Amino acid sequence: MKHQPPALEVLSPETRAQLERFRVEHAGEPRGAVADRVLFEDEHLRIWELTLLPGQATALHHHPLDYYLVILSGDRVAGIPPKGEGDPYVGLIPPEGNTVRVPKGSTEWAWNVGEKTYREILIERKRG
Repeated sequence: MKHQPPALEVLSPETRAQLERFRVEHAGEPRGAVADRVLFEDEHLRIWELTLLPGQATALHHHPLDYYLVILSGDRVAGIPPKGEGDPYVGLIPPEGNTVRVPKGSTEWAWNVGEKTYREILIERKRG
């Protein structure tokens, strides 16, 4: 598994409209956790697990610290920030998975818009 910038899908007008509908329909929902459950935590790190079945989405969540995503499986996952905080995108997951750095400060929903189950481990750096 390599660390590489995520490849982004060129959005068709239909996909762009679908992501925008999601953003509008979910606006105003409360924020939730960045993933499903914490696997490990100490004073330096918090390690999370996230699984999204096709069509499933996370709650709106914020990344207050730096994260590394170890993407284990999936094919297409959308990142949808709230209106006014950026443009939605669809990341393409390579068959062997990927590792991606997420700098602190972003807020979004993750939505599995693919046909495969999306699985990742999130490593949250608590210090430096």
